[in-house]
Amino acid sequence: MVLNIEHPSITHIQALLDWAKLCIERQADLRFQSSALEARILFTHVTGFDHAWMITHAKDKIENCLTPNERKYFTEVLAQRLSGKPIAYILGTQSFWSLNLKVSDCTLIPRQDTETLVETALSLSLPASAKVLDLGTGTGAIALALAKEKPQWRVSGVDSVQEAVALAQENAKLNRIDASFIQSDWFSALQKVNGDDHFDLIVTNPPYVEQNSEYVSQGDLRFEPLSALVSGQDGLDDIRLIIKQSTAYLHEFAYLLIEHGQQQSTKVQALLCEAGFTEVKSVDDLNGIPRVTMGRWLESAF
Repeated sequence: MVLNIEHPSITHIQALLDWAKLCIERQADLRFQSSALEARILFTHVTGFDHAWMITHAKDKIENCLTPNERKYFTEVLAQRLSGKPIAYILGTQSFWSLNLKVSDCTLIPRQDTETLVETALSLSLPASAKVLDLGTGTGAIALALAKEKPQWRVSGVDSVQEAVALAQENAKLNRIDASFIQSDWFSALQKVNGDDHFDLIVTNPPYVEQNSEYVSQGDLRFEPLSALVSGQDGLDDIRLIIKQSTAYLHEFAYLLIEHGQQQSTKVQALLCEAGFTEVKSVDDLNGIPRVTMGRWLESAF
């Protein structure tokens, strides 16, 4: 689609927003939350003007409100969106829980589904100063949400990608949250975390997409790192490894919480039971889909 913001019919602000909305709607492979909302989000990103301003100035002429550079930039970001680039990557930020997080294409975009993992963790009976580990932390979303809600907890996050670790550290500073992040391929570098490598809670949103899944070539996933998405033939390779290795890093009665795909809860439950976890169960997300499976490590029972 050729984008021409200088078209004679696009003379005022509302016409510009309507045009952008229509462009988004016509792009069949986009999974947009709302074409009108996305048009406004992109406009705000380019100009700094909020929704109230757009209503008040809806009939104002474009040339009186936007500079030539702003008009050009709006066309550029709209073209990026129409190519499928996620809104979060265009903006460079994403809301999660009560946080505003920087994002980049080295990590997954935090999603609302993952808030189920945070809610489940916060519902547990843990020591007042519980030691918590977030495996594959990415932007730091899970670790930072937990640390914000439970500042007395000692929360750490690890990621195998150094750029992700740096991003999580930056997000901790931006949100003024006390949490530590290091580079580690799952558990490989945990001896560096406060000298003690045992935890009261381990949480993780690992790769869990099947390697031949058609979904990795659709929607936002086209732009997200495959290494953070795909995990073997059935999508469970990393989950198997995490369950197997986690028992060496959990205190007695500690919990392991795993986010997974909508068809994987039964298999993840079985893997936890086989590894000796007790109190194994799955928790639904807001759409009623089993999203998180958890177990409690009771070494004496294994």
